[in-house]
Amino acid sequence: MNEENQAGATPAPTGLKAQIDLPAPVAAWVFAAHAIAVLSPLVLLWAVHANWDYVAGQANAPGLFYVAVAFMMASGSFEFAQNTADRWYLRSGMGSTTSAALADFLFYMCNALSMMALITACMGVIWWLLVLCVLLAGVFAFLYLTGRPPFAAFGVLGFVSTLALFFTFDNPIVFLQLVTGQLTLYFFTLLLKTRAQSLHGCVALVSTSGLWVIAWAIYSSAQGRPQSWVLLVVLAAAAGLLALVAKPRLEKLKATPRAAG
Repeated sequence: MNEENQAGATPAPTGLKAQIDLPAPVAAWVFAAHAIAVLSPLVLLWAVHANWDYVAGQANAPGLFYVAVAFMMASGSFEFAQNTADRWYLRSGMGSTTSAALADFLFYMCNALSMMALITACMGVIWWLLVLCVLLAGVFAFLYLTGRPPFAAFGVLGFVSTLALFFTFDNPIVFLQLVTGQLTLYFFTLLLKTRAQSLHGCVALVSTSGLWVIAWAIYSSAQGRPQSWVLLVVLAAAAGLLALVAKPRLEKLKATPRAAG
């Protein structure tokens, strides 16, 4: 009888399928979004390199933009590693979401180091500012590792880096990355609430869109056409309105069925 049941059972997945609990279409979307996210720092690299004379004239330590890009790409690699450990099906209580995990911790710390590199690239070596950044990164690490909500410290560090970019390139559009940060949290919260794994791709794309904003700010400022405060307000308001209108529909998304046991 056991032999008959075993003969009729569905074979257990092997290879890559055994590490990914997502249906193929959802997996393709989520992987494509993460591939874009991992490669997006290259857009910032291009913006700095293509406008080097302008960047070097505005920034105090422009070479550190390359260091920031390196940390950004490293953070994406750690995110891939953590998602793979969680089999790419995210829910509360996982290392990729609400529990502490090594690769997730390294992902955030590389992001923190990239922001510190951006701040120093823009402002130069200002000791009190460096000490502030180190303290914020340290507070984040302590809170994360002790299971306390850590993201306020991370958010302050992001705000400081945005201010540094604004003071350096005098382009209000850099503040749009603060909006993309809130939209990342918006999609992340919906992902945990609904378990609709397609939202994981939205989280990945929106979280990396801030890099595109920075690259856009550098490029347009180098061309002598920085964006206006009016455009910033219009884009921020439009993003907020769309998020508000879409939320009731997104909250009704069904949980994605697991592709493997």
